[in-house]
Amino acid sequence: MNYYKNKVIWITGASSGIGKELAIQLSKLGAILVLTARRENELEKVKQLCGNAEVHLFPFDLENLEGIGALYNAVIKDIKKIDILVNNAGISAWSSVNETDIEVYKKVMNMNYMSVVSLTKLVLPDMIKRRSGQIVTNTSLSGKFGSKKRSVYAAAKHALHGFIDSLRAEVHEHNIKVNTIAPGYVNTDIGIKALVEDGNPYGKNDRGHDSKGLKVEKAVKMIISAIKNNKREVLVIPIFSMLMFASLLSRFLPGLAAIVARNFDEDKQ
Repeated sequence: MNYYKNKVIWITGASSGIGKELAIQLSKLGAILVLTARRENELEKVKQLCGNAEVHLFPFDLENLEGIGALYNAVIKDIKKIDILVNNAGISAWSSVNETDIEVYKKVMNMNYMSVVSLTKLVLPDMIKRRSGQIVTNTSLSGKFGSKKRSVYAAAKHALHGFIDSLRAEVHEHNIKVNTIAPGYVNTDIGIKALVEDGNPYGKNDRGHDSKGLKVEKAVKMIISAIKNNKREVLVIPIFSMLMFASLLSRFLPGLAAIVARNFDEDKQ
């Protein structure tokens, strides 16, 4: 049985990277897609790559928190219901605590955390009413542990993990599935768009995403399998890797993990 056939799946951040590849792969599985991202022209390209699948485009900048309600109303007016919400939109950041402008913290927290909370709260009442639905959130390994120059990004992703864990506990009785997807390095352009100290984009894709990152096609296959099998939390990383080692250290030997974190230099990845 095809788990995804005719399910209405809303993917945010769908114009590039993991979101784009999710749309392409899910289109081949018979899903009805609702795609949101800032760039309408890029969404149109994704729609073309989805072939004959039913695809609805709702371009929107999720950093505009005040407008998310109107976005939701427009989607529901057109689509009627959402079976699976995939909170994928986000932005990375790489800078030291001491040198980073406070506005960068606010921008990343709004985009990576508050927009997820806002959109989730909007889709939730109908899912509870129907006693059916699934909320999938793409976080990061940085939501499990922090390292140097990752305070902006890690703070937002740690907040997401706390929110998702509490949400899962609350909606279990309503038959709603909640899944956490925590990728490590994936070969996308996320590093190019990452913010630095003054809020400008970094502009390069080094620091491991290009050299050590999973191919986006493989990462998305892992994510699609995790959603289908209702995995509570999935680390999207190779089994035998330094990232897996770091995640195990953080869980079982936090003191040693702290030593590794302060000696880890992402510049040299």
